[in-house]
Amino acid sequence: MTDLLQVVPDFPAKQYSHLLPSLEKHLVTTSDLLTLDVVDLSRRAQLPVVELRKLLDVLREKLHRQLGVGIEEITAGNESGQADGGSKLHFVSTLDEGLDAALSGGIPAGYVTEITGER
Repeated sequence: MTDLLQVVPDFPAKQYSHLLPSLEKHLVTTSDLLTLDVVDLSRRAQLPVVELRKLLDVLREKLHRQLGVGIEEITAGNESGQADGGSKLHFVSTLDEGLDAALSGGIPAGYVTEITGER
């Protein structure tokens, strides 16, 4: 758990100070938090599932903001203005405002995207 503030420097650790010692004691890393099942983590670290879920929600939100991942509604499609009955796309920012604008918000997550051209 010692890597949490290195991975997400603006994580509100004070709000979760009652959980962090147990996570550290049981060698739970940030990667474990993001990839393992919350119930399994709860058993491993001997923490309440509800509290651990709250921590995970904040961690994901902070990571999304740090990485520039956002949710944009699809405006093209059927008559209601949304494709697939109101589905949403996730975009990953390229960290270049001009390129993000040209790509209508960034690179769509969940798709294989190849960008080619001269340097």
